[in-house]
Amino acid sequence: MNLLIVDDEPLARAELIRLFGELLPRFHGVEAASLAEARSALLDGDFDAAFVDIELGGSSGLEFIPDATAAGTPVVIVTAHDRYAVQAFDGGALDYLLKPIESSRLYRAIARISRNKRVPLQDLLILNDQTHCWPVRPTDIILVEAEGSYSSVNFADRKPLVVCHSLKEIEQLLEPHSFVRANRSQLVNLQRLQVIHREASGRMIGTLAGHGEIEFSRRQAKSLRSRFAL
Repeated sequence: MNLLIVDDEPLARAELIRLFGELLPRFHGVEAASLAEARSALLDGDFDAAFVDIELGGSSGLEFIPDATAAGTPVVIVTAHDRYAVQAFDGGALDYLLKPIESSRLYRAIARISRNKRVPLQDLLILNDQTHCWPVRPTDIILVEAEGSYSSVNFADRKPLVVCHSLKEIEQLLEPHSFVRANRSQLVNLQRLQVIHREASGRMIGTLAGHGEIEFSRRQAKSLRSRFAL
């Protein structure tokens, strides 16, 4: 993510950058200490979002929202005061964070940014555990397996992620894509299946590159046959 951080206090900017570093595997932060610097940065860069303090040395961060909106950059207000929330949302702010910022609250703001990015939502998911979040592309996911109330997300070229999403929640997130529920505990990317074996008994076994065989439940096998006229 490419983020613009607008705050006249260096320590406040440093703290926000630290939090981004904990939550995002990769991000680029551009700092601005005033509205003038923020507007200049907006002209020079393409940002996924701007995190803006309200009290900026005699100016108001709320004045920046129309400029950012015109540039297609959503604004998240970051302030120690809750009294400006109505003005901020009426002005078009995407979110409103109170200092000191909690990691869980910042995560939700990042998720909102992802849903509002110019990149279509189906091209990016935000998955998280209790302390980190990861933007991932659905096409990179091979297999998702239930682990109690958590899920293990498996990829072709990186270690699995254990995330704070149930298998049902991830199934809903991946609904627009070529994923099917193989059985009660596994969700598989059909594009990653090398072959599907149909047995005389009605069982269906899929061979998944790098993950061995996946057995489809009787119900899911029937759904798969109906869906693809197998």
